[in-house]
Formats: sequence, C-alpha cells, structure tokens
Amino acid sequence: MNFHHILYNKYMTRKITTLIVESQQQFEDFFMINLHTWIGAQTTVAKNTQMALEKLNEPNEIDLILCRKNMKGEKVLELIKSFLESKGSNIPIICIGATESDTATTPIESALDIKAIIQASAKALNVTAKDMVEMVLPEYFPVAIQHFHLIDEPICNVYRQEEEDENQYKLYLPKFTQIPPAALKNYIAEGHTHLYIKKDQRLNFVNNINQEIASKLELKTLNQDEQISAVEMSQSLLQEKIARLGVTDETIELAQRNLKYMVQSSKKVSTLKGLLKRLLKNKAGYHFKHSQILMSVATHLMDQLDWGNEEQREKLQFIGFFHDISLQNSAQAQIHSDQELKESNLSPAEKELVKKHAQMSATIAAQYPNTPIGVEQIIKQHHGTTNGIGFSEHYSQNISPMAIVFILSEDFVDHLLKNPKEFNHKLKIQQMRKRYETQRFQKIIDALESLVI
Repeated sequence: MNFHHILYNKYMTRKITTLIVESQQQFEDFFMINLHTWIGAQTTVAKNTQMALEKLNEPNEIDLILCRKNMKGEKVLELIKSFLESKGSNIPIICIGATESDTATTPIESALDIKAIIQASAKALNVTAKDMVEMVLPEYFPVAIQHFHLIDEPICNVYRQEEEDENQYKLYLPKFTQIPPAALKNYIAEGHTHLYIKKDQRLNFVNNINQEIASKLELKTLNQDEQISAVEMSQSLLQEKIARLGVTDETIELAQRNLKYMVQSSKKVSTLKGLLKRLLKNKAGYHFKHSQILMSVATHLMDQLDWGNEEQREKLQFIGFFHDISLQNSAQAQIHSDQELKESNLSPAEKELVKKHAQMSATIAAQYPNTPIGVEQIIKQHHGTTNGIGFSEHYSQNISPMAIVFILSEDFVDHLLKNPKEFNHKLKIQQMRKRYETQRFQKIIDALESLVI
C-alpha cells in the first residue's frame, strides 16, 4: 500500500487539508506525520470542538475531518455533524470510536490503526489506483521539525535545505546521531519549518516515529484494540533497539513495560479463543501474537502440572516474552524446523539469525535485571537443541521439563495461529502424541488436552 502524496495529482492547484480534532499531543503527532507521509495532506489541528467549529467556519477549505466520537466529555462527532448540516456542507468525516450506526461518517475502532485511517481517507477523497501510480515524489522528503522531538536519534540521514539554493540539500544529522534539542530550537528560531530525508527512507522513518509514539502512550487510557497495537509497535521497537544497542537502561525500561502488559493481557481473557479472537481482530502480526498466546498456553500448563507453582508460571511468561527477542520479523518467527528454514525465502544472513536465535535470545535474557534462575538454559533448548543453535526433531534426556512444556506449547500455538479457523484441538493432540512419544512429553500433553479453547 503506497498512498504517499497521491493527492497532489488529484488536487493540482493546492494541497489537500485535513482537520484533526485531537486533544492529546502524541496522537496529534501520530495523525499529522502519517497523513502527510501517506496521502500528502497538510493538516490543521483543533484541540477541542469549539476550535474545530471555528476552523470550519473560516474561508480556508477543509477537505477531510479526522476526529474522535467523544473527547473529554464533548460529543465531538455529534456537534461537528450538526454544524456541517447547518452549513449545507458534506465534508467527509473519519471518526475514531464511531460505529456503523453513526451515519455520514467512516468509523475507525482504533486510533492506532493507521492502515484503516489511510484507506478510509483515500476512499473519502476518491483516490484511485491511477492516482497512486502517477504520484511523483521529491528526492528529499520534507518532515516537520516538531516530529524530530519525538525521537532521540534518527534511523536515517537527515538533511537541511541550503539557504542560498533551495534545490540543494546538506547533511544535517547522520543516522543514529543524538539529536541536540538546542540545535533544533535554534533552527526553528531561524525560521525553518522542515528537515528532509531521502524519499526511499521516508516509510522506515515514519514507522520508527510511530513506534516511538506508541512506546510512550499511557496504556490504561487506550481501548483494548489500541493497547494491542501500541504494545506490538513498542515490541518491534524494542527488538530493533536491542539488535543495535544491546541491553541498556532504555531497552530494559521498554521491556519491563511490554512484559507487564503482555502478562496482564494473558490473564484477562478466560479462554484461549477469546485471546486469539482479540488478536486476530486487531490484525496483530504473527511474531507478536505468537509470544502473547504462548505466554497464556504455557501458564495454563503450569496450572495443570503437579509440580507447577507461581514461580514457574512467572518464569514461563518471562521465557515466552524473550525466547524470540533476537528475531526481526514474523517471517523469521514462523520457522520452527530445519526443513522450513531451508525452504524459506530468507536471505543467508536472516537464515543464520534464525538458526542461532535461541542462543542469542538466551544471552539477551540473561543480561536482564533479576532474570529468573534457569531461563537462559530453557530458552536455548526451546527448539530441542541444548546449545541454542538450529532445530531438533529428537529430544535428549538433557532437555529440562520446563523446556518440554515450552516446546509443546510452541508447537500447539504455531499450529493454532497458522490454522485459526480450521483448528481442531482433538486432532492436534493426537498428532502431538504420535510425534512426541516419550513419557516425559506425554504427561504434559495430557495437561495440554485440558486447555479450554
């Protein structure tokens, strides 16, 4: 999906303008940078309904409205619709929190579902596939300076426009260089409004901004859909930062936040079906869904085993969170055998990462403060090998009982996620009994059979 700047072709005489009605600065930034990047829209912001109505009453043309149904006790959608009706205006409205019963508006469930917001925007503005194909981008893509306050360091080179020649650009900040707030402040004071990045880096840059915003949102203020999206984006950010920076105070803080939410989330839903339904509805990626559901299944097994206790449950939840932390995406996380790895379309470097990820993840987890005893060993063994390299179809007596719980849980969850609609609990248990023949495995499969789907 590449909606970027497509609307410049449709509105040749001017840029389109979207009115954003939003009281939270973080969401304001989120909407602004995504609408600018994906559909080339300039934005104007209203912090409350009164400001929104004043802007709508101005002569400047508004092409689209993005708002919440309710905000800080105000019935935003109702008041805006009433105002537009009084003016005989039919400006399209995209509304966070609206339902199908709210007429003359496009409802969006999650404020963080940027794909749905962009698709709704394109549809409301009659954007076609032809518009997308004909889009021409400048080599240096403008980004409002205010968005650079959201990150500590850019993930790509940042450029400034030369004052003597606006067609020339000079490197301002190399990638992964700390952004000096004072320098940004001075640059703004000089009258500048934008910095620039290469056009082929814009989507990666904006995705990083989205992740940084999501990692700082107060989760308790979000609905369930938004919480899932926020933590998934935050988890992707964590994996990227750990790969680049290793275990630091910053990554530890981010891991603690994400782990706390995922543990609480796995406890809130009484059935596995309920948790799966919520994750599928949210369209969460495999990597995140896998870890989240795995934590729930492994916890259930510990509740059923006579040697299970609270300490063991917490240990398995910790392992569920960290076992694939070194992997970078869902394509890598879906591989669970040497054959799957061999047949995959991954690059040689990615295949090497997948092959060694258990060992690498174990090393990362061991550096985390107050890591439960034995975690490093279990993570190394979660694909059946004892050294954390590769995958095994045959399991030695050296594999720990906790690792067996995890191996079985992961097999079960992987099959569930790959076959959510056709999943047959009874058949899967039968297949597992044939595959894992030793008594050590069979006893835990008994517990898995009792799992309420």
